[in-house]
Amino acid sequence: MRRRIRALLGREPLYRRCDVVHLRSTLALTLLALILVPLVVLAAVHAQARSGEATRNRQLAHKHQVSAVLLVKPPTVAEPGAETVSAGVRWVAADGTAHTDDAPVPLGGEAGDTTRIWLDVEGRPTTPPPTHSAIVDNAITTGMLVLAASLLVTAGVFALERLLISRRRDHGWEREWAAVEPGWTGRIEH
Repeated sequence: MRRRIRALLGREPLYRRCDVVHLRSTLALTLLALILVPLVVLAAVHAQARSGEATRNRQLAHKHQVSAVLLVKPPTVAEPGAETVSAGVRWVAADGTAHTDDAPVPLGGEAGDTTRIWLDVEGRPTTPPPTHSAIVDNAITTGMLVLAASLLVTAGVFALERLLISRRRDHGWEREWAAVEPGWTGRIEH
């Protein structure tokens, strides 16, 4: 360990220039990754959460809930990740007119049960705005994807750095061997 520290400082005579460059670049890339990857992940999670909240607020401004009566028993199983299913409902609008249509409703329930449905500004059934838990789930998923992408990029940068240093090192060995080899083998080029 001491030898590596001395090499990082340029005070180790047994380390070639390319070895020192490799140590320094590996240290710099490691520190950069340890600092930047968490910051990038946090920024992505924060941006996704803010975007989700903005979408929710925008939708809440253009949607409202009303009480409705289920006309049929809604399905008890939804598509994976869905919180609602479509079922026939009847509701009374603010102007007193009765409406019947299919609308997204919570899972479960029986025909005749009262439920809450969401309507758009024109009074048509629509999907509910995203819930807080859905926004958090999306932000966490985004964070995980950004983390995975950041780790892949970091690994790629480390591999590229190692490839470039190895090429430089190999070129140095070949050059040094070309200078020393004739004396070792007794071959002298004219």
